[in-house]
Amino acid sequence: MRASLSAMDPVQRHQQLLIDRARQIYRKTPLSEATCGACLAVPRHSFVPRYRQWASDQWCDVTETNLVEHLGTLYADHPLILCGDDDNHVVSTISQPSFVLRMLDLLHCEPGHTVFELGTGSGWNAALLGHLVGPTGHVCSMEIIPELAQTAAETISTLGISNVHVIAGDAGEGCLARAPYDRVAFTAGTYDLPACFYEQVKEEGLLLGVIKNVGGGDNLFLLRKVQDRFESVYSVQCGFVQITGKHNLELLDPVTIEELPAWSTLRDREIERRPFWWSGKGPDVFGWQTMGIRSFLGITEPLFRSFKLRNSDHKQPEEYYFGLWDPEQHSLVLAIADELIAYGSSAAMNRLLQLLHRWVDLGMPTAASFALQVHRADVALRAAANQWIVRRRDSQFLWSL
Repeated sequence: MRASLSAMDPVQRHQQLLIDRARQIYRKTPLSEATCGACLAVPRHSFVPRYRQWASDQWCDVTETNLVEHLGTLYADHPLILCGDDDNHVVSTISQPSFVLRMLDLLHCEPGHTVFELGTGSGWNAALLGHLVGPTGHVCSMEIIPELAQTAAETISTLGISNVHVIAGDAGEGCLARAPYDRVAFTAGTYDLPACFYEQVKEEGLLLGVIKNVGGGDNLFLLRKVQDRFESVYSVQCGFVQITGKHNLELLDPVTIEELPAWSTLRDREIERRPFWWSGKGPDVFGWQTMGIRSFLGITEPLFRSFKLRNSDHKQPEEYYFGLWDPEQHSLVLAIADELIAYGSSAAMNRLLQLLHRWVDLGMPTAASFALQVHRADVALRAAANQWIVRRRDSQFLWSL
């Protein structure tokens, strides 16, 4: 039986409150005792010497002297920024802790496993993995930001964790030293699966990856290595920063409408504007209410485009909208807040309305609703009914409903 909260020291109390919170969120899929034990054994606050909260310009330095006053924030169930002064261009965070614990459970790490982690960040997740695989296991974690890699490595060394090795470098190339791995964990989102992981994951091994789609809305996929491909086991919506380095694909991120070459002529050729409600009203709900259709179109529709509004205030989140651009018909339709607006001709508007009906007929799926297979880029694939192939540089994604 655990001690009462009042009898615990401040750190233990916040750790236990965090675990209680995570258990409440995931009560239908209870957290394992192993994961909860790792959370208690590996103190989150030790890995955050400096942080910033969202929508704040203030950086907070955590020391032994002021630790108690920061514990409430460090153990609160939300992410904290580690690198990035602009909220719209954050390059590293320490993720929402309850979701971190859920991700650990999904990986089913066992004593003796070897694990590769893409994106060390603070080092907390790597240390948790190290606790789960035990002294006979090993964790290789790679971080592309040298300062973060150094700080994480120093913290891990100070805590006496000897089975976690932090390397500064581009994790998109993997690490051959301990390959093949029983488990691989991505702590950043990617539009592609780097080719190295087809060789560096053991047969039947698990890869926990954050898959980004054009149009926004990330999805966490637990993938199992099956012969020469990966197959999805579990999926859920989430939100992570994109990986940097060689495998970063900024061209797939939302752009401003002014970056569309034809906009200079289309902007004066508006032909139709009609109201369209996304289960709510106004721009505040648009992003969440359209996540399903945006991720569906990002997978199934080659004419789909995602846009963002210009925003000079880095403390305010960027606003997104979407549309279809048909260059052959010189036709554009934009979905902005509560309206659909057509430019050039009605072709794109008509196609979007047809796709909306198709989406409803299929049950209004999000990307997390699809079964997913990930294949090497050079494998010959053919899509059957209710299947779609999305090709990237190293891999191709076969999405199925």
